[in-house]
Amino acid sequence: MTYLAEGTSAGFHRVLVGLITVGAAVLTAAIAALAFMIVVFHIELRPVLTGSMVPTYGPGALLVTKPVPVTELRKGMIVLFVPPGQRAEFAHRITSVTGGRSHPIVTTKGDANKAPDPWRAQLDSATVPEVVGSVPWLGRLMVGLRGPIQIALIVLGGLTVGVGGTRWILRPRSSIRGAVA
Repeated sequence: MTYLAEGTSAGFHRVLVGLITVGAAVLTAAIAALAFMIVVFHIELRPVLTGSMVPTYGPGALLVTKPVPVTELRKGMIVLFVPPGQRAEFAHRITSVTGGRSHPIVTTKGDANKAPDPWRAQLDSATVPEVVGSVPWLGRLMVGLRGPIQIALIVLGGLTVGVGGTRWILRPRSSIRGAVA
């Protein structure tokens, strides 16, 4: 009976280590894919703070944006911009585009709002972030982890992945069953 218990414990340990290794590999691949998309496609992540765009996305969502030339703006697109007289960025749907192609004037409306926004925003930059997707609830996490805590978690996560990966690469190969020496 003791032999069976020890064997079962060792088998459980191997399965647990395997699951942790697979989980770490999947997490590392997801982070690497996100980093690749951010660098190559210039994707940005921004949290949603208000409910003005419900049901498209709500407070606490994480918006995925990519830059789009202002010359390509059209009615129906959801873009991020700072309205006249405001300091915060808004993500609202374009209801009209007028003015010159290089410095268009847009009118917007939040999907949850009954009336259009009271401003006409002239866009002076060459590009503007367009919302291409959203992930519910992750924006709350992003907002909650701002500042030194966010930096510490990023550094700690990077060190954990780096040390774990190094240990996995440098582990003795003779402990692998069925390995030929």
